[in-house]
Amino acid sequence: MPKKVLPLTDIELRKAKPQSKSYRLTDGGGLYLLVDTNGSKGWRLDYTRPNGSRNTISLGTYPLISLSEVRKKRDELKQHIQNGIDPSVKRREIKQQQHEKYQAEQIEFERQQNTFEKVARDFLESIEAQIVPRYYNLKLARMKNHFFPYIGSIPIEQITRKMVIECVEKLVSVNKAETARRSINAISQIYRYAVTRELTPHNIIADIDKRYVIGKSEKRHFPTIVDPVEIRKLYNMINEYHGDISTKYALKLAILTAQRPYNIRFAEWSEFDLESKTWKISAEKMKMKRPHIVPIVPQIETLLRELEPLTKCRGHYLFPALTSNIRPISDNTMNQALRRLGYTKDEIVSHGFRAMFSTIANENITEHGFHSDVIERHLAHQETNKIKGAYNHAEYWNERRGLLEWWAKFLEK
Repeated sequence: MPKKVLPLTDIELRKAKPQSKSYRLTDGGGLYLLVDTNGSKGWRLDYTRPNGSRNTISLGTYPLISLSEVRKKRDELKQHIQNGIDPSVKRREIKQQQHEKYQAEQIEFERQQNTFEKVARDFLESIEAQIVPRYYNLKLARMKNHFFPYIGSIPIEQITRKMVIECVEKLVSVNKAETARRSINAISQIYRYAVTRELTPHNIIADIDKRYVIGKSEKRHFPTIVDPVEIRKLYNMINEYHGDISTKYALKLAILTAQRPYNIRFAEWSEFDLESKTWKISAEKMKMKRPHIVPIVPQIETLLRELEPLTKCRGHYLFPALTSNIRPISDNTMNQALRRLGYTKDEIVSHGFRAMFSTIANENITEHGFHSDVIERHLAHQETNKIKGAYNHAEYWNERRGLLEWWAKFLEK
């Protein structure tokens, strides 16, 4: 006959001291207190599983779990066992459910944190090293001015096409169709970034037909002058310009080289090598993030030698601002100089010097003898034919120098 087990008392539990080996204080029904050598006291329950095997389950520690509480828990578990439920299996299932609930909550929390503004900024930061700072700032400014105030705080997954279209239509209504078109292209890039990182399941911009929201795309052309007589008249007027000396020489370098206004404004003395006759523009300053070298022909060398004693002493920029030696002339300085020369913004802008060069050079190929690829390479244009662009790495260095010499003589005729 098995020995009768006397129920435990709180006095016994409190007086139980650690010994050289762990030991048990049995309460009955498979319940006991395990007193460890370090003094910890843990409740355990031995039971028979529905499949007949033996198992032990932990029920907490004493005195955090009192004697009366653990007995109640033991009775509940025994009832589960009688109903065919294994407490260990049930406990694992509950933990798994809690883990899945926690993960779902974390996913929802992160989804709520991935607002349109956050994802847009993350995307722009990811491409910042690939584009010129000016274009990065332009992209960010469009988002900050026209989209963040309206949809910036909404999780990107919750934004609808209608929300985006309403923002775009606001731009169209104030005659900013080109800004709208560029913005919606940028938002499509943001969504592709978000889809790639599983922040949203679909690029909703792919479902928007810009023709019905913005209207038919019209190719933008910068105002320019293409009449040879008027071009030479303009060139002479620039030579006689009586405003700020930095502005005058900036205009001259712009028309002689046909480079982008940004590269003219931020040109630094360290980029020019008069011995090798080269102007080396780093990839970071180029729109397509590819280094570009411009030949220095005699007319450009003369310009640089005239300018050097006037501005090199003021800092590293060729064309420092009138009020600061650490900043170049502003984005609008050359355009304002053209206005002072009597030209309206519909007649020519500083960026129009590139279109002027391209038009005249292409119209006179039979005269100067250089292929249109040479013209495009000098302008640092991206090859529209991707296959051709992948294989055509020719710099056309001698041809470009010859082309620029022809252009300078054309201006001086």
